[in-house]
Amino acid sequence: MPLLLLAAVGLSVVLAALIAGPFGAGQAGFWEAVREPLPALGIGLAIPALLGATLLRRARNREKVLQREKAALEDRLRMVADLSHAFDVSAVILRDADGTIRHWSAGCERLFGFPAAEAIGQRAHELLGTRFPDGGRRAAQDLLLAEGEWQGELRHRRRGGEAVVVAAHWILRQDAGEAGAVVEVHADATALKAAEAALRAGEARLRLAQEVAGFGTWEWDPEADSFVWSPEHSVLLGPPGGTVPETLEGFLALVHPEDRAAVRASAWRALESGEYEAEFRILRPGRDGGEDVRWLLGRGRRMPGPAGRLGPILGVHMDFTARKEAEERQSLLMREVDHRAKNALAVVQAVLRLTRADSPEAFGRAIEGRVAALARAQTLLTESRWMGADLTAMLRGELDPFLGSAGSTRVTFDGPALTVAPMAAQPLSMTLHELATNSAKYGSLSLPGGALDLSWSIDSTADRLRLRWAEAGGPPVAGPPAGRGFGSRVIRTTIHDQLGGEVAFDWQPTGLVCLIELPLARVVARGESGRRA
Repeated sequence: MPLLLLAAVGLSVVLAALIAGPFGAGQAGFWEAVREPLPALGIGLAIPALLGATLLRRARNREKVLQREKAALEDRLRMVADLSHAFDVSAVILRDADGTIRHWSAGCERLFGFPAAEAIGQRAHELLGTRFPDGGRRAAQDLLLAEGEWQGELRHRRRGGEAVVVAAHWILRQDAGEAGAVVEVHADATALKAAEAALRAGEARLRLAQEVAGFGTWEWDPEADSFVWSPEHSVLLGPPGGTVPETLEGFLALVHPEDRAAVRASAWRALESGEYEAEFRILRPGRDGGEDVRWLLGRGRRMPGPAGRLGPILGVHMDFTARKEAEERQSLLMREVDHRAKNALAVVQAVLRLTRADSPEAFGRAIEGRVAALARAQTLLTESRWMGADLTAMLRGELDPFLGSAGSTRVTFDGPALTVAPMAAQPLSMTLHELATNSAKYGSLSLPGGALDLSWSIDSTADRLRLRWAEAGGPPVAGPPAGRGFGSRVIRTTIHDQLGGEVAFDWQPTGLVCLIELPLARVVARGESGRRA
């Protein structure tokens, strides 16, 4: 009986220790409670004491598990609390590893249109109809598990069915080696993508405009003295080897020597005024091994730079060689028109002053004929845009009025193709008119059987044009006229004073032979070579 009582007392102590251990005194209290009665209780209580210790260890292990789960839950709650300010303004999803939505922020409601009550509990990517980039969902998930996060561009579907492009950032939260929660942060990139598309389209249009208009863009950093050129400059500048210059002096080396100082001054002046403007010539390698000169027009503007530093100058260069040449031609044409108008008036004055006639009617006819000769030369020049007049066409034009229907058989032309310079066309036309008029009155063209041979040649050694007018089949010629007639005076004055040439009359019995010699530089258009007609 006493042994049973002692056993009961020992068991009570163990139960008390179990109660006090986990919920009260803890491990130290347990061993304190057990140590005191053990000597008195004896061996009879040893077995219950060992049983109590085993139960205590199990309870302590369970307590540790509960504490870890509690800490993990607190971490998740703390994470949610830390992101709570972002949840209201950003599209943030908290989901399980299998995609089940656990939290749906107010930003998600605004971006995707689904209310939280409808979204929570559903699979996120099935709800949003997510379309992944190349590699798909598997690649994104593998990277998330391997590195703990993933970033990329996704295409979702709003509640109303409209597509929305987002920049997504996933963050993985793992606990005890197991896949935990995933935080997805989404930023609406639809407007950004549209802006990028518009930018690409704008760049494509700019590139097309550059190719069509023939201009290129550039940027010069004066602090580093370095250039950034668009691809068009490899053609605009035509640098040796195709390598565009990197510095200002390297660029100036391609500029025509006469323009370098002005371009350099324009560049440095732009650092103060903020505006760059220059017209200059570029020396490029020519196809024949020489140099090709092109005109470039430059415009630029200095951009704001960091505090205490100069900003870069952005600008364009455009090849306006064709426009420059057109302007020069127009300027030359205006000067030539002015000179020719004055020259025509001077010729008319000379015609009026030198014309002699027995009656007003004869005077009028003479004036009309000579003015008509000037008009025919003017027509030939107009047709060629004042580049010159074809000599054969000029001869035919002056002779046709005197030949009639049989003219083509009475006159022969022999000589190289030649374009008469604009400045010489009207004086030479007046000379031919006087010879034709004289022949129609007194020479071979006055009789039906008369003939005229016109030939010309170029003496390259002496740089002279020689023209031969030879009549035959007209009235017999007794010799040179007793006096110098009006027509011969007009011819001599025109050839000598206006064309710087010489004229000689040879009165053969068969008809007049007139030899005219003119300097090529004043009579033949530039670029002409005497090729055979």
